[in-house]
Amino acid sequence: MPHTTEIPILWSHMDANGHVNNGVYQSYFDEARIQALENEGFSIQEMREKKVGPVMVKAELSYHKPLHHPDSVRIETGFRDMSKIKGKVIQNMFRVSDGALVCAAIFSALFFDFEKNRPWKLPDTFLEKFKAEEKQKT
Repeated sequence: MPHTTEIPILWSHMDANGHVNNGVYQSYFDEARIQALENEGFSIQEMREKKVGPVMVKAELSYHKPLHHPDSVRIETGFRDMSKIKGKVIQNMFRVSDGALVCAAIFSALFFDFEKNRPWKLPDTFLEKFKAEEKQKT
């Protein structure tokens, strides 16, 4: 997976059981996805100006290990099965302290035009880039 993001675990992310609440994991994945898109050339500012952006339509998370404060997570993000309007985001979250896999996720997503209220087609340059990266992985 080509993109890596590191996020510190905050004390406020802890729940009554003494570990990071499972709902917080999604916010970590969200942040890593946005950073990965920026790295791919999808400027968040530009998307806001055009009133387009990614929308998650399905989330599959497999929890493996708990997270505790203080620590950090390293999230690896990759894109797969990209078409003109949809694709999958594959993400793995690791504890920085010991490198353990904490959570694996697959998100089905599409790009959406919020002004026209319908899916938005990816520019060919980005679609070609995603497909080229996917071929390199196989």
